[in-house]
Amino acid sequence: MKYEVFDSFLRVETWQTPHPVDDKRFFRCIHEVVEHPDFNAEAMGDYMRDVKGVDSHEHHYAERIRDLVSKAWAVGEYLQVTEGGSAYDDPNTLV
Repeated sequence: MKYEVFDSFLRVETWQTPHPVDDKRFFRCIHEVVEHPDFNAEAMGDYMRDVKGVDSHEHHYAERIRDLVSKAWAVGEYLQVTEGGSAYDDPNTLV
């Protein structure tokens, strides 16, 4: 799996902030890879730690990377659950 798609996100000076614009950048990147069968959120986090030189859980970027891994898992799980369609697909279903 190629996680280089996150390089542009990680090069932005504010990537480590929970600012909505930074989250939006992250979600644009995750959109490119999350449905790939080899995608793994933990491996994505490992890639980010390697790129940013994070070698411990105490590093100031470690918490943000853990947060991004959680978001990646959530996106993947959402897509997996909704993959089979939803009530929104049937125009006769009131939601």
